[in-house]
Amino acid sequence: MVRIERIAGTGSLDACRRIRREVFIDEQGVTEEEEWDGLDESCVHFLARVPDPVGTARLLVPTEGPAKAQRVAVLAVARKTGVGAALMHALEAEAARRGRSEIVLGAQVQALGFYQSLGYEAYGPEFDEAGIPHRMMRKTLDEAG
Repeated sequence: MVRIERIAGTGSLDACRRIRREVFIDEQGVTEEEEWDGLDESCVHFLARVPDPVGTARLLVPTEGPAKAQRVAVLAVARKTGVGAALMHALEAEAARRGRSEIVLGAQVQALGFYQSLGYEAYGPEFDEAGIPHRMMRKTLDEAG
């Protein structure tokens, strides 16, 4: 069973960073400069455990506009097990709790189907981020989150 924790301390944030390093830097070739973008301190982080840490995501809630799902990463051994969906539901609930009616994200093109299965719709042209093709996606959140 997947357990999602909202991160409150630096120890768990270290676990989030280890997962992001493995998925984005080691596996996908994203540079450290691109991955460590200086926004971690401004975001709400989530960690998925089953029981060990296997996934992470962060939510950026700007002063205005939609919430932004970012750095959604699941270790290869835990993909297609519901971990990613559980993380996204946690981000959506947090965004709704903070009064946002929409959540957006820049999805890797290879992951579009995953996000579409959760109710996200793609918009705008394809773009490059960290050498990986992406599309913007959005989802309207209901008041219950």
